[in-house]
Amino acid sequence: MRTGCRGDRIMAIARAVIIEFSCFLLLYSNEGAEAQQRPEGGQNAVNVLFNSTSCIQQPYTCPHPRIQFYLYTRDTQEDPELLNSLSSSSLYGSRFDASHPTKIIIHGFGGGRHLSPSTDLRDAYFTHGEYNIIIVDYSTLVKEPCLSQINWAPRFGAKCIAQLVDYLGSHPRGVRPDALHLIGYSVGAHIAGLVANYLTAGKLGRITGLDPTILFYMGTNRSHDLDPTDAHFIDVIHTGAGILGQWGPNGHADFYVNGGTSQPGCAQNSIFRTLSCDHTKVTPYFIESINSKAGFWAVPCPNQFLYYLGFCNPPDDQYVLMGEHVSHKARGIYYLSTNAKKPYAKGLPGGRRVPVRGANTRS
Repeated sequence: MRTGCRGDRIMAIARAVIIEFSCFLLLYSNEGAEAQQRPEGGQNAVNVLFNSTSCIQQPYTCPHPRIQFYLYTRDTQEDPELLNSLSSSSLYGSRFDASHPTKIIIHGFGGGRHLSPSTDLRDAYFTHGEYNIIIVDYSTLVKEPCLSQINWAPRFGAKCIAQLVDYLGSHPRGVRPDALHLIGYSVGAHIAGLVANYLTAGKLGRITGLDPTILFYMGTNRSHDLDPTDAHFIDVIHTGAGILGQWGPNGHADFYVNGGTSQPGCAQNSIFRTLSCDHTKVTPYFIESINSKAGFWAVPCPNQFLYYLGFCNPPDDQYVLMGEHVSHKARGIYYLSTNAKKPYAKGLPGGRRVPVRGANTRS
């Protein structure tokens, strides 16, 4: 990777983490609680401070020009099609193919359809096979310094995504909600969970939460959090748990990679960069899982302490594959370790090989 690209990526990560930390300060102050009740605000000191021309204006209705849905297929990888959830002709005129799996990718704050991990996820899926990849781009919905809208923007974004899901479910060329797989990174994981609150019919098939952020939905209000009621199957991968990511568990199957908090290869000369690396490392793990031949095999274990003591060492048939090809029957808490560099997947202990269901078999 060229130095300039690496520097741009570090700055993008830094900006996203600063936004999240600022949101934390806003939400858990008395002024932030008041702003949460009145998103349009403008009366108290915090709203005056954080409202600016970067904030979107009313009406807050879906579809919204700052929440866009780009459809990628193998034939349109370089020229995606913009879907309009109010126009039946939009899907008719697209390359959407209901016979192919449909993935809806939701980035975190500071992300976008042109940025990783959205681009890398898209490319990995098309390396694997035929898909409908829909990338939700809300990169211009919430922009610093309009931090007062970061609190309610996930709910607004989820409402518009739910409108898209309903559109796909009712359209003659579409697919039912239970055939959809939503993949959300950081706050995108919570947005995916919030979609369930706004669906008019059906239930989502699968949600994958990639290190759901801790800074937005701490507490006991499960309606604002990713939880097992939001889809038929929810798998969650934790890499920065308890710091920038939630500790969980959040889903039917929760995977704690390298203990779930600190990732190998992330130790840097800045604690800020180290924590950012731990949080973002979840995306290359999941991306690699799409085409990995070795596989990220995880062991069921009650807690991290017993895992590191080596007390969780079941037979091979009790290991569970983490990532894209996880069994939807998986339930509980799982632990696994990875390599510090690519390829991250270690396979089964001792180098034992088990075919990865659905993985690419091409050399």
